[in-house]
Amino acid sequence: MTKPTILISIDTNAETEAEAFGRAFIQSLCDEDKRLVPEWLSTTESYKNPFLGIDDFVANWWAMPVKTLVDGKAFSEDFHGPAWKRKSSLASRGMINHGIVDIKYHKHLAGLWFECRWIKDVDFNHLFDGWVQLSHPEMGMLHVFTEPELHWQDYEVDSWFRTGSFGGPAKPGLPNIGWAMAYGEGYAGEVDAARIRAAGFPVDELDGVTVVRVTDKLNDVVDDFERFSARRAELKTLFRPDLFWIKEEPTQRPL
Repeated sequence: MTKPTILISIDTNAETEAEAFGRAFIQSLCDEDKRLVPEWLSTTESYKNPFLGIDDFVANWWAMPVKTLVDGKAFSEDFHGPAWKRKSSLASRGMINHGIVDIKYHKHLAGLWFECRWIKDVDFNHLFDGWVQLSHPEMGMLHVFTEPELHWQDYEVDSWFRTGSFGGPAKPGLPNIGWAMAYGEGYAGEVDAARIRAAGFPVDELDGVTVVRVTDKLNDVVDDFERFSARRAELKTLFRPDLFWIKEEPTQRPL
């Protein structure tokens, strides 16, 4: 049986390449629990460079400038971010993709991504809330994937959800509802917070971002998936029908 896995995924318009952002981000990860501190860093997934502390990470890894050339001329200066991994104690990995401007002058959102083996005594909800307040996301998700959701029926759609990818302008809508979803300015019209709260779902407003949770505790996904699944199905009825691509719960899908 596959072990449960935590996933945090955030898309944001924030200037993530800023030193202050990088320091606040990695500080929050290291302060949350010593078992989350990165061990190895990479830009190519070779992971040969040790994590030497917050100062080194921010100065030498967080935002590496890269010039984009068009017809031999400098078009823009973007930034590459690192990937990190932890192999011992509590296995985890993460990465940052800083926002870029393409040759058609379209701004692409920055992405924060973190995956970790599930453990009940780490407050992943607190970590997620901190990153939401830091990044003011366009969209964010915190979920723990357990056995029922690790058997994909529709590879394309399920893989979007499982990897924490969101639709955006090129593919309107969202794959599914995770245990906690952070809806930013672009999704404000999709969320009827009063109606959702009246139906008994936890709703918080964090600096203009609406965070909706399916149940009170993240543990519920692991301890009682059937209850979580039923509540998620109910929550989905409080949004417009075509917003989420996955319509059925795992227990409702044909084998």
